[in-house]
Amino acid sequence: MTPASAGVMKAVGAVIALILQVALAPNIALFGSFPCIPLVYVMALGVADPANASIALSFLTGLACDLLGSGPVGALAFLFLLAHVATARVFLVLDNDALFMPFAIMFAGMFAVETLYGFLLVALGLPVSPLDAFLNRAAPCALYDCVVAVIVYPLLVVLFSRTAKELKIRTPKLR
Repeated sequence: MTPASAGVMKAVGAVIALILQVALAPNIALFGSFPCIPLVYVMALGVADPANASIALSFLTGLACDLLGSGPVGALAFLFLLAHVATARVFLVLDNDALFMPFAIMFAGMFAVETLYGFLLVALGLPVSPLDAFLNRAAPCALYDCVVAVIVYPLLVVLFSRTAKELKIRTPKLR
């Protein structure tokens, strides 16, 4: 697989994540919270293929989420970009070929993004307290994101492990 075809596969995956966000996520809501499938995709992609951080793809995916949602435009684009780059770099530093590290890095990143977005909404005038924003929006959505990541991450490792082997880049092994 060439790097160009890997880039096309990543873009198609982002479009699929956005379609699933619109079509599936509202239908699987639990207690008013639902997963942010594009966030899960961007974070899992940062860990599954860390040497080829897709900066433009993560920014455009976040921007599409901003335009589809009701929050401030640009907030999720910035947070997705920041989370994707940070996740990829942290994974490159802390990779030890165990399955725990990718999930720990993704989970921490998802909690950070959901929490920062909740606090940003409060700072921009959402009529709730920061504690309510964390307990009623950020924490449940981040937990739901983590559950979806357990499903998405192994799929991305399988898809991009061939590219990583051709480029001689280490990827975590599913044991």
